Amino acid sequence: MLLIAVLAINFSSCDKFIKNEKSEITKNEETIEDINDSKNEAKLLLMLSKDNQDAITLSQILKDKLEKDSIAELAKTIEDTHIYVAKTYNDVASKALISIPNYSELSEKQTIENDNVKIASQLKSKIDSQLFLLEQLSKTTKNKEFKKLVNTTNSKLKSSLNKTKNIINNLNTNS
Repeated sequence: MLLIAVLAINFSSCDKFIKNEKSEITKNEETIEDINDSKNEAKLLLMLSKDNQDAITLSQILKDKLEKDSIAELAKTIEDTHIYVAKTYNDVASKALISIPNYSELSEKQTIENDNVKIASQLKSKIDSQLFLLEQLSKTTKNKEFKKLVNTTNSKLKSSLNKTKNIINNLNTNS
């Protein structure tokens, strides 16, 4: 009888040990998955921010080059929108302890030598890229702040994209 009790206790403790080990492995896998998700979110936010800073620079250049033209006001509203978006990116990044750039990597001297249609096309490309990256972020994130960021900025970027298309159409018809 004592032997049966010892064996039962032994099996019971082995079962608990196996369950604890499985639980620990599951926790470790979840932690690794959370870390990878955070890395992907940070990478996407960094790419979004870079494109947004480039969009600000391009819209400023367009606004300055078209100073006397009626579509300069459209470029100004695009610039204002992207400044707002930059602030939104920065707010979310700081809450997530992510460092993002607040400057454009575009060379203003290189860009200013381009014609207005080419600059507007570059701007359109940067906005398209941001919309794509936002879509990727929305698919991969579980973070409420990032989901809110996607919802907040998506419509603003689509509006900027439409304004940029209007600028391109106006420049093409006026040339």
